[in-house]
Amino acid sequence: MSLFGSLFTGVAALNAQSQSMSIIANNIANVNTDGYKKLVTSFSDLVVQTDRNAVYNSGGVRANTNYTLNQQGSLTQTENKTDIALSGQGFFVVQQGSTPGQSQFYTRAGSFKLDSRGFLVNSAGYNLVGQPMSATGALGANAPIQVNTVAPMLITTSTAQLALNLNATQAPTAAGVQDFTRTMRVYDSQGGAQDLNLQFKKTATANQWTMTVAGPTGTSFGATTPTTLTFNTSGALTAPAAPGIVPLTTSATGWGGTSTTAPQTINIDLSGVTQYSSAYDVTFANQNGVPVGSFSGVSIDNAGVVTANFTNGLTQSLAKLPVAVFSNPNALNARSGNVFEETLASGQPNYKSSGTGGAGTVAASTLESSNVDLAEEFSRMIITQRAYSAGTKVISTSDQMLQELLNSR
Repeated sequence: MSLFGSLFTGVAALNAQSQSMSIIANNIANVNTDGYKKLVTSFSDLVVQTDRNAVYNSGGVRANTNYTLNQQGSLTQTENKTDIALSGQGFFVVQQGSTPGQSQFYTRAGSFKLDSRGFLVNSAGYNLVGQPMSATGALGANAPIQVNTVAPMLITTSTAQLALNLNATQAPTAAGVQDFTRTMRVYDSQGGAQDLNLQFKKTATANQWTMTVAGPTGTSFGATTPTTLTFNTSGALTAPAAPGIVPLTTSATGWGGTSTTAPQTINIDLSGVTQYSSAYDVTFANQNGVPVGSFSGVSIDNAGVVTANFTNGLTQSLAKLPVAVFSNPNALNARSGNVFEETLASGQPNYKSSGTGGAGTVAASTLESSNVDLAEEFSRMIITQRAYSAGTKVISTSDQMLQELLNSR
């Protein structure tokens, strides 16, 4: 074996250590990149096949790049409701375009924001993919999540509750004079606010009152107008009988005959009405209607459910994030933007819900930091530098030996 073999081996060492230094540099550069997984260099020798009893032929070394996608990075809380991280195994699903059915990729970087079209995208422009949720909670096929196209939400009033005390010492008054009035705001089928006036009048009969409900224009509503309220000698309501529900039905043309809203029935619960010898006092007046609310933002919870929020406090579940789990995640192929694609070695993804079947749990308003340890990288850098210097020394020494050979006479 000539000295040229040692030169080739020295060059192979320089190439391998150069690749190792490049990997170290890339790790250090991405120490603050969310979801970044460090690369680790492993070395394997290159052996030139030879008989053990023959002259030795030097081979060399090869640097191999290994991913650490299965290693958890630290989790950091944020104030962004669309920041997400995974605690455990798995990946978020993303794709480059917004059209359903495109190739899908996988990432641990969970910093997503709304773009101008209402899609959730990361800094590299990849769209977050989820399973659309129906009103019944059924899940559809994976598709990019678009959130600001949801229709405004409202709840038409269907039930109401009233708890108050009617003054037992009230004397009967002249016809047409109401002894106590309480206004209750409810909402029609278009989310419009309508004020109901609940008017109470003491009758000449002991422990008996009448209740009239008038709409915004003074129109009276109700299955019985007026409704008779009867109390026992202890001040408890006996009629209407328990549960004390009085149905209120608007006119066929809506509210007051001028509205274009649909007729509606409101069941008013009067079980909390009492008659004691004390001042009129309203304890509470509640109803289940909510006015029209427009889209105000989006949030993602720990179950991976993407929810649209509205200005009236209502929410709508839009999609659920699948967690992609691979049998060999370190064999995924890297792409730009800190995303990966499946390979034959990684196997196909298994889509699971957050925290089930070995999948990691989604952490809301959280980002996963890089798993790069600077102290470790600097230590590896020093070792790589020393190994590189040793390789150059091999080449220098071999060159000197060749010069001595060439200078021999």
